[in-house]
Amino acid sequence: MMKKIKNILKLVIVNVVVFAALLEVISAAVYFFKYKVLFYTHTNAPLEYTINERSEPGVERNAEQLTQLTDKRFHPFFGYTHQVGSGDTNNYGFYCSYDFPFKREKANQYIIGIFGGSVANGFYVDGLERLTARLKLHPFFADKEIIYLNYALGGYKQPQQLEALAYFLAVGQELDMVLNIDGFNEIVFCFNNNRLNVDIAMPSAQHFLPMKDLMDSRTMTGEQLDVIAKIQNHKKGLSRIVEKLDHTKSASLYLVYASYGKYLYKQYRGELVRFDTLIKAAKPGAEASIVNMKYTPGIGSEPTLLAQVATLWYRSSFMMNSMMAGGLTGGGESRYFHFLQPNQYYSKKIFTGKEQRDAVDGQSTYSNLVKIGYPVFEKVVGVLRRNGVKAFSAVEIFDKIKETVFIDQCCHFNKLGNDIFADFIADCILKEWN
Repeated sequence: MMKKIKNILKLVIVNVVVFAALLEVISAAVYFFKYKVLFYTHTNAPLEYTINERSEPGVERNAEQLTQLTDKRFHPFFGYTHQVGSGDTNNYGFYCSYDFPFKREKANQYIIGIFGGSVANGFYVDGLERLTARLKLHPFFADKEIIYLNYALGGYKQPQQLEALAYFLAVGQELDMVLNIDGFNEIVFCFNNNRLNVDIAMPSAQHFLPMKDLMDSRTMTGEQLDVIAKIQNHKKGLSRIVEKLDHTKSASLYLVYASYGKYLYKQYRGELVRFDTLIKAAKPGAEASIVNMKYTPGIGSEPTLLAQVATLWYRSSFMMNSMMAGGLTGGGESRYFHFLQPNQYYSKKIFTGKEQRDAVDGQSTYSNLVKIGYPVFEKVVGVLRRNGVKAFSAVEIFDKIKETVFIDQCCHFNKLGNDIFADFIADCILKEWN
């Protein structure tokens, strides 16, 4: 009897092993058919979905209020900042190691302000070590303690950088140098503002209007709070799934996680649409708003709109340069350096397989706007230089790089990309130094 039971158990075990092996082979084949790469040689599993509601079609901008509830705060001068004291934010809601205004404590401290949007903020996080090392090779910086102050924040566009610089100079911030890294946001978010009939000089409507709507609605209903709770739970579940997708070593488990992730994502999207509907139903008219936004009829002519965007960008940079050259910073000669940031949609780089999967979408709105806007902005860089502004185009710095640098379908790059950008910035600074 025992022998018979053992034989049955062996048979069951063999069948289970054969089934698992067959399932793994089939799953690996499905993965290869879908992604054209062997599962076991991939470095990062391609994600099946995105949990960033900002870029999803079919959901109005009101869904972004979910992010603003926990992340951003209205600011009377800058439009918005991060919540003060949240994570690594300072007393003004910027991700910076120092509170503002920072007071110079030693004679050899050299204070550099970083301005711009999320790419500039990413450079503050990943590029400063390399930049410092490069600058310290120059005799002037060799004995300097370089202090970096981060005034960059995701979604910022001109004239927000100009306004931030003016404000902090007014309250006594000393700055020996300013690095302004921008260009992408000015094109993309100005065009988006125009589409929503918001003046192009106002903060990004994609980021600011959801907060305005929250302030106008004053309170959240029980149904809205219930939907928010469900959405947050779905996002947490999706984050866990993404983590498993990135680290699983089994093709069959990958497909299981991916299938469950698609189910969660469908639930998540449904609740986003539901939240959007609830907010729109409760939204007051523009005349009832407590926030004085400047609304304008959309500019129908693309060349006219682009010309106005380019002029706004030029004037903002020129004025930042004038402020830094005007002796307002309390030190010796101050310097302003302006960089048009690189972007994958205006690049000659041969993209890696990972970049093609994760960072390039030729049909995206970003792609179309960058292709029409960057050639104009490169010309503006030349005009700025002819008028005494140290402005530089960084659009070509990744063209010959074979490794992966771009990490998403927007505009951001990895540590390697920021190091390469730091080398370019250092070269520009030191070339102009003397």
